[in-house]
Amino acid sequence: MKYLVVPAIITNSQNELSDMLTKVEGKVDRVQLDVMDGKYVPNFSLNFDFELPPSFEYEAHLMIKKPLEWVEENAGKVEIVIIHVETLKDVTAALKQVKKTGVRVGLALTLETKLEDVKPHLKTVDQLLIMTVDPGSYCIEKEFRPEPLENIKGLREINQKIPIEVDGCMNPQNARLAKKAGANLFASGSYIFKSANIDRAINELREAVFAR
Repeated sequence: MKYLVVPAIITNSQNELSDMLTKVEGKVDRVQLDVMDGKYVPNFSLNFDFELPPSFEYEAHLMIKKPLEWVEENAGKVEIVIIHVETLKDVTAALKQVKKTGVRVGLALTLETKLEDVKPHLKTVDQLLIMTVDPGSYCIEKEFRPEPLENIKGLREINQKIPIEVDGCMNPQNARLAKKAGANLFASGSYIFKSANIDRAINELREAVFAR
């Protein structure tokens, strides 16, 4: 199984986006773009016509009320879109619509999402994302919730191969817990971008993820 540390970006300007991408260039293979509309979550992020260099594989974590409209307008910019299941009226139809664009698609589970809500779609989605904090902002340490790790365990028991990403307060300690539960992708925003030494932060996460 492939393990990845995925820097997660929240920003409202092209200059800041470009600066953040430059800071992790050559250090990671994939970047998560946190897209927020101020409606599904209180904050805004990447709510502009952004440009991306071809240095990474990109996944867009869509914390927005109208994800299908975003996909229609921006599918060519990213390789993967991750949609919160609660924002979809017809999950099966939505997944088919996204796949027609040629983009891979994942479903995100919040703290309140029930495992049963995504089980029928495990053969269709390309990956899953499990939130261990409330979506919409960078981590405050006390916000980490270990309960969703049980969802990771449950999903991994059902499907040994599907990529499972965990998102929320992914410092080395929490990343180890998530890996033990069955996650193989680790989205980390504040631990990386608020670090005084980004290289060291990424290496510490890698060591936690790849350690046996």
